[in-house]
Amino acid sequence: MQENEMSAKERVLRGVEEVGRGVRDVSGGVLDAAESAAENIKDTIKSKTSGERLTRDNVVMVRVDKDSLARMDELVETELASSRSNAAALLITDGIKARQGLFNAIHAKVNEIRKAKEKLRKLRDQEAGWPD
Repeated sequence: MQENEMSAKERVLRGVEEVGRGVRDVSGGVLDAAESAAENIKDTIKSKTSGERLTRDNVVMVRVDKDSLARMDELVETELASSRSNAAALLITDGIKARQGLFNAIHAKVNEIRKAKEKLRKLRDQEAGWPD
């Protein structure tokens, strides 16, 4: 019976060791992916800031959640961004690029709305006695 117990214990220990190896393999893959992503971000920032200075003359105050602030601070800490402001501008720009199709559709609809408003203004102006 003690021999069977030892076999069971050995099997459990071997199973735990296999799980440990699997965790190490997965964590190594995650680390590799994170390093690759960091390099991509670094390359993007370098390409955007080398030679041409991005003009950011408009100030926008925003409130962000803790996770977003932590991600921005990580960009600053790793020197992928020079400041929180720079990190926010980078993330906003990349977010717009990532959803370019949506923003193109919005732009087209906004233009339609502007044209319709202009037509309504012209109709109003043609009517005598319409208050401004």
